[in-house]
Amino acid sequence: MQNQNQNLKSAPAPAPVPAPTCRVFFDELLKSDCFVEEHGETHLITPTCARCNKLFGVGEIKEVEKRGNITKIKISDPTATFGIYTDKVLPDLKPQKNLAFVAYLRPRLRAHAHAEKNKGKGVLTLVEEAGVVDENVRTNWILNTGRRTMERIELLRKALPEKQGKEFSESTWKQAKQAMEHYAIDDDKLNYWQGRAIDAVKDVWQRHGKTAKEMVLDMLEPEVSGNSSVERIKLTEELKKRGLMEEWVEEVIDELIVEGRCYEPEVGMLKVVEE
Repeated sequence: MQNQNQNLKSAPAPAPVPAPTCRVFFDELLKSDCFVEEHGETHLITPTCARCNKLFGVGEIKEVEKRGNITKIKISDPTATFGIYTDKVLPDLKPQKNLAFVAYLRPRLRAHAHAEKNKGKGVLTLVEEAGVVDENVRTNWILNTGRRTMERIELLRKALPEKQGKEFSESTWKQAKQAMEHYAIDDDKLNYWQGRAIDAVKDVWQRHGKTAKEMVLDMLEPEVSGNSSVERIKLTEELKKRGLMEEWVEEVIDELIVEGRCYEPEVGMLKVVEE
């Protein structure tokens, strides 16, 4: 714990211009141990070649443990549960609530029980800021993280055959190639990470798809909208304000049309089917 206290205290202050944050699923983060140095900063390169100095994550709180002035929070997404650490006072930390956080990623030595050569590095996640959020924020994080993971995987698939990395910038390809060698990336491993991302998004869709459909149908009701039909673009914009991604809204609308629960009386307009 003394080392973790020192790490927390040594976490650098935020730069005047915020560094980009990465989004990766927790299972991938837990299996990441490739660190590179660049311009005096440490970056973690993950198995799908996300380049992470700071992480933006959202997950469900499983457990909160106070250790002196340090709080360890066990938090989960659809792929795994892991621990984040903070020396900040965060109100309303209770199991089953959703926590959004921005955290620095630092290497942490983890000694294995056997030979010295088996020592490796894990990731220590040091919270910079965090707060309790609603379910929509967690849902959007999962969908966005799934999309970004799939985009990285597709870039790697294109780079694998000739190891040329034409889709990457020169500096990014250098780090990507190092990570590909470190993790021995091949099609089978990319298939694994692709499957993890698909399962995570599918889990969200199964749990929240019905709710999203109900939201769309409620807004199409004449007593709610004030009209017999509603402009598709206005409906989409309103649902985006409520936390749904545009692509998700469009998919829900298309499913409702196929199910015969709403229709387009004219192009760009939607109307609920009266029972």
